[in-house]
Amino acid sequence: MKWLAVCAGVVVALLTWGFWWVEPAVKQPIEYPHKTHVEKLKLACTSCHQRAEKDAVAGRPPTALCLACHSGGETESDEVKKIRAFGEKGEEIPWKRVWRLPPHVFFPHGTHVVVAKLPCQTCHGAMETLDRPPARPLRTLTMNDCIGCHEQWKWPEATKEGRPGPVSVAGGRRIATDCNACHR
Repeated sequence: MKWLAVCAGVVVALLTWGFWWVEPAVKQPIEYPHKTHVEKLKLACTSCHQRAEKDAVAGRPPTALCLACHSGGETESDEVKKIRAFGEKGEEIPWKRVWRLPPHVFFPHGTHVVVAKLPCQTCHGAMETLDRPPARPLRTLTMNDCIGCHEQWKWPEATKEGRPGPVSVAGGRRIATDCNACHR
């Protein structure tokens, strides 16, 4: 009888581990083709994810931003009709989150996009090649990925205006690998 309880415990542990560590597939309300918007329209990631340059999170595009291009009747695809339907109701498109960092990790998009000039693909993968939204993250990041990038990156020695750069201000120490910078 004890072996049955042990087996049941192992099964429950494995199922629980799988539930917490495997990201469930996500189905977006709009089949947004990143490839079309990047290749044909020459849009940058920050054209739609406008908060990526200023905030900690990149944010999801508001319906009004989509309607700025798709409000007319020139495109009658089913996906554009869905966008217009959300707009007519005054609703935001209920985009679902695909990338999720653990709650104790702080990743300021603005710092990485503007200061470090890191391409979005470094963390998110080749989104610009997709004809539809990914069901799961294209890349799975580990702490080693972040540390490796931080250790390679160099602070500028001086600003364009000739003022001392962050290295001089910080006394020459590398603050990019400080645990408290990312873990809060």
